Amino acid sequence: MKKLGVVDNLSYDGSILVRAEFAPGRGAQVLDAKKNPVGKIFKVFGPVRRPFAAVRPSRKVSLSLIGSEVYLEEGEHAEKPKKGRRS
Repeated sequence: MKKLGVVDNLSYDGSILVRAEFAPGRGAQVLDAKKNPVGKIFKVFGPVRRPFAAVRPSRKVSLSLIGSEVYLEEGEHAEKPKKGRRS
């Protein structure tokens, strides 16, 4: 497992905001310390050095999640290249 970062806050729409140590790919599965699924990343924003990752939770989350570390499985942190007309 690779450490993604620390849960910073819970958003008004129910998403989990994680202060990431790197820019993860969208759609990557986020896990807690016990390897239980927390959700999937649907948005990455903010500064390049320490971005925020918005995670859509897979189950109901509690406020106790704030401040805890979350992880990605090895190899899931790179976003797959998009196929399009421009490169």
